Amino acid sequence: MCTGNSCRSIIAEALINRYIESVDAYSCGVNPSGKVNENAKKVLQENGCWRDNYYSKNLDEVIDIGFDLVVTVCDHAKETCPTFPKNTKIVHLGFEDPDGKDYSIFETTFNKIKEKLLPKVQIKLFNDELVCWCKNIYKEPIINAIKDGATSLKEIKLKTTACTGDSCKVTNPKGVCCSKDINNLIKEFAKIENINSCNCTSC
Repeated sequence: MCTGNSCRSIIAEALINRYIESVDAYSCGVNPSGKVNENAKKVLQENGCWRDNYYSKNLDEVIDIGFDLVVTVCDHAKETCPTFPKNTKIVHLGFEDPDGKDYSIFETTFNKIKEKLLPKVQIKLFNDELVCWCKNIYKEPIINAIKDGATSLKEIKLKTTACTGDSCKVTNPKGVCCSKDINNLIKEFAKIENINSCNCTSC
């Protein structure tokens, strides 16, 4: 979502639909222009992301869709974003409006949205789930800690306060301690294979 739904949110919609599997993205504007900027359309066409059903539309046309995530890409949209029926999670990542500027700025905007927005959306949609149940620590801060260099349960505990023990077994529906899931994340994101899968004696 942005203000005019002619540049940034259209580009974001197209990029998510092009690169994130099993996700259907829709864009809208709080004050839509009613048309897609020609340079926005051009940059999407040149990068194989354009669909003929993309158009500038009002929030009212999409608000009843059961969204899992709402993304605002301009400050005005962030400030005026309404409450969605499902009390949907909302994240904000602002980008400079390229409207009225040279085509090269649209290329820059396209690349910035692709580089910065897509990973954030993927984390929010697929990794925003509890790992440490007793401390209410989600996947995202644990993944960020691993990407920041943490490669052991001790380092994860220092950076995130996750218990990294077996306390979570009481509340975790899977009945396992969080260290098992954390070590699996270390394997995935730090590419470390030789690591114990669990830190307790009973999993």
